[in-house]
Amino acid sequence: MKKISRTPKSWLAYLLLSLYVYCLNAAGPVTSYLRSEFGLSYTLSSVHTSAFALGIVLTGLLGGLFLRLMSPWRSMALGAIGVGVGGIVLSLARRPAISVLGLFLMGLVGTLILAVYPAILNKEMGEGSAVGISEANTSASVFASLAPVAIGFFGGLAITWRPAVLIVTLASMGLGVWLLLKTREKESTKSETTTQQPIQGKLPSLFWVLWIALVLSVSIEFCTIYWSGDLIRHKLAFPQAQATQAVSLFLVGMVVGRFTGGKLMRTMAAKQLLIVAILVGMAGFGLFWGAGVPWLSLAGLCLMGLGVANLYPVILAMAVQWASPLEALAGSRCTLASGTAILVLPFVLGALADGLGITRAFLIVAALYLALIAMLAYAARSRNRMAAGKVESNPGS
Repeated sequence: MKKISRTPKSWLAYLLLSLYVYCLNAAGPVTSYLRSEFGLSYTLSSVHTSAFALGIVLTGLLGGLFLRLMSPWRSMALGAIGVGVGGIVLSLARRPAISVLGLFLMGLVGTLILAVYPAILNKEMGEGSAVGISEANTSASVFASLAPVAIGFFGGLAITWRPAVLIVTLASMGLGVWLLLKTREKESTKSETTTQQPIQGKLPSLFWVLWIALVLSVSIEFCTIYWSGDLIRHKLAFPQAQATQAVSLFLVGMVVGRFTGGKLMRTMAAKQLLIVAILVGMAGFGLFWGAGVPWLSLAGLCLMGLGVANLYPVILAMAVQWASPLEALAGSRCTLASGTAILVLPFVLGALADGLGITRAFLIVAALYLALIAMLAYAARSRNRMAAGKVESNPGS
C-alpha cells in the first residue's frame, strides 16, 4: 500500500478548491432566484451560468501565460481573491448585468485555483498526488452538494439567498489575502540568484488525448447534473420540486465514489480504477434511463454518480503526470477542458431536447461514454508503444 503524505499546504489546496467548487455549483440555484428577482426569461437567465463557464474557458486558454509568470501559490492566492470579489459583486447586484459580471469574475479569476491545484499537489505529495487529487475532489463534492442546500435554506428566509454566497466567498477572499501576503514575504527573502525561470515547452501529444477524455468525462457529469431533473420529471412524472431534489442522489453517489476512489487509488492502478468507474457508471445510466420503476431509476442515478465520480480526478492526475515537467501548463489546459465541457455539451443536450424530447436527447450521455472508452483505449495503446520504444532504445536497462 502506498504511503500518502499530506502537508498543511495539501490541506489548504483541498480547502480552496472546495470553496471554488461550492461557488461553481451555486451558480445554478442562484440563477433561479435571480430569474424571479429580475423577471428574466430562461434564455437570459442562462447567461449567468454561461458567464461562469466562459470565464473558465478563457482562463484555460490564457491562464498558461500568467502561470509562467507567477508561482503556483501566488496564482492560488489570486484565484481565491477572485472568488471573493466575484461573490461580493454577485451578492450586491441589483441588475442582471452586474450579477453576470460577478459570476464571470468568479469563473475567470477563481478558476486559477482549478488550474494550479494539480501541480501543487503533484509537488507536495509526489507519487501520492493521484490520491491527493481524488481526495481534493471528494472534499469539493461535499461542498458542491451543500451549495443548493444552503442557498435554498437562506432563500426561504427573509434575508434572501445572499448570505449563502457571501459567507463562502468572504472566507475565500480572506484566505487569498493571507496567502498572497505569505507568498510575498517568502519571495522577498529569496536571493535573486535562486530565482527559477519558468519551464517552457510544448505539451506531449499523449496529453491531448487525455485532454479529450477529460472533456468527455466532465460532459457526462454536467449533462447529468443539469438535465437529469428534467428527465425524471418527464419520464417518471415527478413534480418539479421533487425531480430537482432527486438530482442530489447523483451528487451523493459522487461523494461516496470519490471517497472510495481515494482509498482504492492506494492499491489499484489508475487503469483498473477507470475500467471499474466506467462499468459502474454505464450500468447506472442504463438503469436510470431505461427503468420505468421510480425507485430503480433513482437507484441507477445514484449508481451513475458513484461511477462518474472517479473519471475526472483519475484522468486529470494521469494527464498532469504525463505532462511533466509542464504540470502548471497542463493544469491550465485541463481547466480549458472543464470549461469547454460545461459550456458546450449541456447546451447541445438541451438543443437536442427541443427537437427530440428530453428522453431521446439524454442518450447523448451514452454516446459520450462510448467516445470516452475509445479515447482511453487509444491513450493506453499509445502509452504502451512509447514504453516499448524506450525499452528497445535502451536494451541494457
